Amino acid sequence: MNPQTLSKLYDACNPILKHLPTKLQIKISSSGRQKFMAEFVTFRDFAPVVPSADLAVEMWGIKFRSPISNAAGMFKNGEGYNVVAQLGAGSYLGGTSTTNMRIGNEKNGVRLPFINLPQSQLAINWLGLPNLGDAVLANQSLTIRKTPDCPIGWSVMRSPDFDEATGLSKLIYSLWLYHNHPQIDYLEINESCPNVSQSGGSIIARLAKIGEEFIAKRKRHLPVVVKISNDISADSLRAILSTLIKYKFDGINLGNTSTNYPYIQEFVTSNESAMFDYFTSNFGGGVSGNILKERSLELCSIAAEYIELNKPDYEFHIIRSGGIDCAEDIINSRHHGVSFNQWYTGFFNQYHNYGSKIYNHLYNNL
Repeated sequence: MNPQTLSKLYDACNPILKHLPTKLQIKISSSGRQKFMAEFVTFRDFAPVVPSADLAVEMWGIKFRSPISNAAGMFKNGEGYNVVAQLGAGSYLGGTSTTNMRIGNEKNGVRLPFINLPQSQLAINWLGLPNLGDAVLANQSLTIRKTPDCPIGWSVMRSPDFDEATGLSKLIYSLWLYHNHPQIDYLEINESCPNVSQSGGSIIARLAKIGEEFIAKRKRHLPVVVKISNDISADSLRAILSTLIKYKFDGINLGNTSTNYPYIQEFVTSNESAMFDYFTSNFGGGVSGNILKERSLELCSIAAEYIELNKPDYEFHIIRSGGIDCAEDIINSRHHGVSFNQWYTGFFNQYHNYGSKIYNHLYNNL
């Protein structure tokens, strides 16, 4: 079935679903999301979209045919490259994966909890990094034929199932696995997942160890960026940037999701407030969507200013991933030192409206 049709069917049923118990609404939404994704990654009954050549950007000597792609979490097990390429995206990002297989979160009879709050332009998920594990994923082919100028990235994360030292060691081992994957063009280290309980420790120390044991020892030109939460403070961001530059990381991704529920609550509509409170109280999870765009742009501006003042002696890029949902966001990103954009909730909201013409619509407004 056309996944856009599934999206519209769910939307048409929403008035009825609102009368169901809250827990049942979340259960239906969560299972519906999984059904949608199963259809989405295999649906290719549409004409391929080829972005205009003037939309292309180049980072690290790699050509991206447009300045936007999916964010991590959309294709956790490396599915969907051919669909993404046919839709016209500038790149593809698989993962986030971990060294060990994870089945993801389940609580109160709800597997992989997810809810969309359309009036508030938000979504909340508590998926918990479900994936097949790096040993499997780093040995699979992601496509039979790569599309020109639609490179492949992979997002990987320190597994929360191990103590910090063990988890970091295993993460570095996984980075080497993906380093040896012939189809992967760049890596993203996720330091921002809100949906798992992680041991503490210092991100600065972790980045330093990765810098020493992987970045400095890479055998091929494989850019590595680090993804940071939308909730980070300006001072912490500057400290992280200093470490990234010191150890020659290739960029930073700013935005992802937020767990600043009191702030976000102010922007939730009155008739969706009860659902927001129930989900965040019972599951927690990361909030994504329109509300994040102002903060993600602010963080990118801080990063751009820092990069301009400190001038790395190599190529370093800023990627923005919080709250992107329209051409105006990409234009604003460009004006604030951002090289590339990623979207997730915004993508699905726009896919509901434009289906397989989603990137066509976006590019026509750039």
